[in-house]
Amino acid sequence: MLTDLLKVNSGDMSLGQPLPFSVYDQNGVLLLKAGIVIGLPRQMERLLAGGVFYSQAEAGVVRRTASTTPLPLPESINAFEMLESVKARLYRIFINFRNPNYHKEVLSSIEDVALTVQEACQYDTDSALASLHLDYDSSYSVVHHLQAGLLCELVGKRLGIKEAGRLTLIKAAITHDIGLNDIQDTLDRQMAPLSELQKARIQSHPGDSARILGELGVTDRVWLDAVLQHHERIDGSGYPGQCAGDAITPAARILAVADIYSAMVRDRPYRKAMVSKEAMRQLLIDQGKTTDARVAQIMIKEVGVFPPGTIVKLANGEVAVVKERSDNATTPVVYAFMRPDDMPRLSPARRETGLAQYRIEGMMPFSRYKGCMSIIRGLWGAGKA
Repeated sequence: MLTDLLKVNSGDMSLGQPLPFSVYDQNGVLLLKAGIVIGLPRQMERLLAGGVFYSQAEAGVVRRTASTTPLPLPESINAFEMLESVKARLYRIFINFRNPNYHKEVLSSIEDVALTVQEACQYDTDSALASLHLDYDSSYSVVHHLQAGLLCELVGKRLGIKEAGRLTLIKAAITHDIGLNDIQDTLDRQMAPLSELQKARIQSHPGDSARILGELGVTDRVWLDAVLQHHERIDGSGYPGQCAGDAITPAARILAVADIYSAMVRDRPYRKAMVSKEAMRQLLIDQGKTTDARVAQIMIKEVGVFPPGTIVKLANGEVAVVKERSDNATTPVVYAFMRPDDMPRLSPARRETGLAQYRIEGMMPFSRYKGCMSIIRGLWGAGKA
């Protein structure tokens, strides 16, 4: 833990200018890496209001680089890195929310994470989607909840939900399984069948999660009801209340679809992840039966057939990663990182998938290409050692 922390003052950071230092909370937990650009006034205001710190070792850097004149906002914000920065913060929430000494800051921390997810989508949705589709190192719980929050933001925006309402929906998404937090790591690693006690915990976790959030001070019924009902199904086959049809709130319907998709595309010990195309097909099958048809259709359209971060095989034998969606869902922008002879490219090459030789022939499991992660992530300026 860092012991040489100094409080950040308003003059130490400038809107639209890369941070000259890494920012920590009062406990020395990293919040934002040096170089990340704070682009929205409300993000700057929330950071300063909550009290943030930098290492004394970087004090000289602060004095040399801090500016009182904001620079123009950059044309491109690294949304990929923005989401990277909140993973440790969400993990800390999951670890510490039961600690009474942490209760005063937990709701503020949840809102900060949700706000970053929302802003990352506003800056660059493709990069935000890629950040989570490509993360197979962070805990399942962290990536699953952030991905659900991101999907809720996209669907909510398409449905015309206002920004404040979408923020509430994201907060519900990143806390919807908080009642399973104490056994989540065990469940994520477990190969054996669930015990009766584990089955009971899973059945009760929507209610447990809503109760815990209430004890932490959440009073927003949209948030609490979305968490309580995220496993309810339109046909009444869900749990814990076997609610059906209109008894399920709109927010819960959105969260349910986001939760289902995110779970399907993540590896678990007892099953391999579906590729996105298979997950979308399953959502189409279920729509109108167990899930809200309109929500499912909107999410499929928003995410696309080949979401950013997806690994695909091209007609010429190359393997590529999807960088951006396009107007045509079947021809996204991709970068080839593996040659036809299965040798990696040190510099990925852009390919136009509308051309016959670069047509996408299928999706590939990410697990086969983990050794190329640094090359792949470098496309977003986020190489990883």
